[in-house]
Amino acid sequence: MRVDQNSSNNVIIKLLGMNREYITVQPQDFKKGHGGSLSVKIVLPCYCQAHCPFCFNNLTSETQTHDYDQFFNNLPKTLDMIFNNIVDRTITLDITGNEPTFDISVFQRFMSIIEKYNSKAVKIVLTTNGYNLEKCLNYMIGIVDIVNISVHHYDYKNRKIIFNTSCIPDDASLKKMIEILNNNGITSTAVAVLYDKIENFEDFYNHFISWAMNLGFKDVRMRSNFCSTDKFIDEILNTKMKNERMDAVGGLTTKIIVDESTGFETYILKGVPDLTEYVVGAELVVDDDGYSYIDYNKRYPVNNSNINYFNNLYIFNNDADKNKNSKEVREPVLNKIRK
Repeated sequence: MRVDQNSSNNVIIKLLGMNREYITVQPQDFKKGHGGSLSVKIVLPCYCQAHCPFCFNNLTSETQTHDYDQFFNNLPKTLDMIFNNIVDRTITLDITGNEPTFDISVFQRFMSIIEKYNSKAVKIVLTTNGYNLEKCLNYMIGIVDIVNISVHHYDYKNRKIIFNTSCIPDDASLKKMIEILNNNGITSTAVAVLYDKIENFEDFYNHFISWAMNLGFKDVRMRSNFCSTDKFIDEILNTKMKNERMDAVGGLTTKIIVDESTGFETYILKGVPDLTEYVVGAELVVDDDGYSYIDYNKRYPVNNSNINYFNNLYIFNNDADKNKNSKEVREPVLNKIRK
């Protein structure tokens, strides 16, 4: 399949609809919000108190410095560029880091900027490991729609080992924060990176879901780390659960498990370090310099000269693409962006 401006009109995207059934959405339907939302991931200039073995950033206070003025000076101009030019697609703001709540003053200043785009974004998502989250709650209420809390394990002792720090919330703290979030209309999701082989995944899954439900989480998202073996991922994705639904989107395989009695949902997906290895146009990255790129490695800047191209670009790999070299699918798109 040639991926260029003309062929994008022939792309059919399978997405999960509001009725929880799979529906087909054409590119001209992007405005309806069924799918095709452009994810704008914002990387805050911050550190992280944890030292997770699978972290692809790993920007600790010992290894990095940050130019906060550069970030905050460029961020509004970058967001204005995106929202003023992307008119045929909805936009999701995904706040990430390192740990975005690490510095409370930075987070507060950041939220005062993001608040201005609250009505323009279809949703605003914060991903955090819970560090300083309780102290940051007042700044995000009315702005953030979803909080993804990285926990990685249902057992607090194991969580401290995985994070390689004791500076993470225990169950009581998590329960308190989740209650505040839920009471203020903010969805809370438990996130687990499955970075090593789990001997009895079904047992781990059952314990994790029960724990998450008891704490008040709305759903669970488990993703493999990109360093995990394909065999391990296949074992997880082939585990037999009730009411399982499968779909392949953008080269990422996701299994959605729905509990029959409660409706509680779990998403298990195969993570990748760079989405542009699979698909171009699903996301933009506003890095900690405040500028926009299509990837975390800052290889392809996005600016006023090429931003309009993302209005119609949301190319998902289909079954026919799986046997192709990634360059056959990606290079025509990237060549246009480079111009």
